[in-house]
Amino acid sequence: MKHTADGQASKVLAADEARYQALYAQDTATLEHMLAPDYVHTHANGKTDDRATFLSTISAGRYRFVEAVRTDQRVRAVGPAIVLSGTTRTTLDVGGETKVMRNAFVTVWVESDATLQLLHWQATALPAA
Repeated sequence: MKHTADGQASKVLAADEARYQALYAQDTATLEHMLAPDYVHTHANGKTDDRATFLSTISAGRYRFVEAVRTDQRVRAVGPAIVLSGTTRTTLDVGGETKVMRNAFVTVWVESDATLQLLHWQATALPAA
């Protein structure tokens, strides 16, 4: 495992920010291009969605991402994959109610045709601060 060069780290952080912007806008067309075909999303409660299920949840508006403040981010290259980890304080609108979650996260990005795609998202709930 090695740390990434600054340019690669910047590219992953920019891709992750673009993903969050698409989540805020519920832009499933953009997300569809950003998520790898075999994308897996593991929620902090242990529920796992495949790409189609995750996209349909976003498009149905079951919950809406309002804000995600990421901290302690670390980018590492592991073979052909790039791992981004850190913590996030995410604010969601769930059926008109505001829910705030504090999670540790790990994402795995892969490069396909010079474009980064998210292969896996995994969250772990953190104890109340």
